[in-house]
Amino acid sequence: MKKIDFNPLYLLVFVLLGSCGSDEDGGPESELQNIDGVFCNQDYSGPAAAYWNMANGQFIPLSQVPMINSRGGEVSFPFEQPTLRLEYPQGYTGEGIRDSQNFPIGIDINRLDGRVFFRWIPNISLFGITDFDQIITQEINTMFAEVGYNPNNGFEAVCGRNESQDFEGLLVNFNGRVIEFGEFTGIVWVRSVVVPGLGTVNSAIQTSVAPTAEFNARTLDTFLPFNFQLLVRPDGGGFIDNDGDGSPAHLDPDDNDPTVRHQG
Repeated sequence: MKKIDFNPLYLLVFVLLGSCGSDEDGGPESELQNIDGVFCNQDYSGPAAAYWNMANGQFIPLSQVPMINSRGGEVSFPFEQPTLRLEYPQGYTGEGIRDSQNFPIGIDINRLDGRVFFRWIPNISLFGITDFDQIITQEINTMFAEVGYNPNNGFEAVCGRNESQDFEGLLVNFNGRVIEFGEFTGIVWVRSVVVPGLGTVNSAIQTSVAPTAEFNARTLDTFLPFNFQLLVRPDGGGFIDNDGDGSPAHLDPDDNDPTVRHQG
């Protein structure tokens, strides 16, 4: 797979919900319609661009929390990670991710026709990583495989960012791409933390892919609801803190380890 290089900029995954909305607009679609994507090498706008911006720590002006409209089921880890659960729409299926080698706990959700895919891995321990592009390249190839696309047919990176920063003695890297390939668009990002002395890279990974013609619609009714389920408490009580260390999920370098927390 060819390497895609981008200039490093900015850092941290951050999500905020707008405190006000417009009564005369047409809802989330019109609220996000004129949002321009950041770190893009061409014009990129609309809900998909807002979704990409959200991964890059940008405020998105939503007047209400996005929610699944037609509940199809849920996938969770009730014994090992009780807070890791996602409700998905009708026409989808979900399964948990386990791997004894790298010890991830995560979730894959697929639409039944195999044309929409979402992956969330809040933490995976990786060994022998010398380049953060190694991690995202693997995830991009997984994305291609999930929708049956041959990367030899070509693809284009529309937006991208790869930045590392020292954060309270930890090396934190954000590496993300918006990729158009065939009739699909995918957004993949990886947030990695290198803890001195451990010899491992701990990463959080998210992948969202759908046909380009419907990516904005799936952003609104599927991908954004998934993300707000993960980060925002459904009772309106603020951001989720999975490991209970007082550092919310959107800022915590590892929200499954209470000994690693945001120090801001």
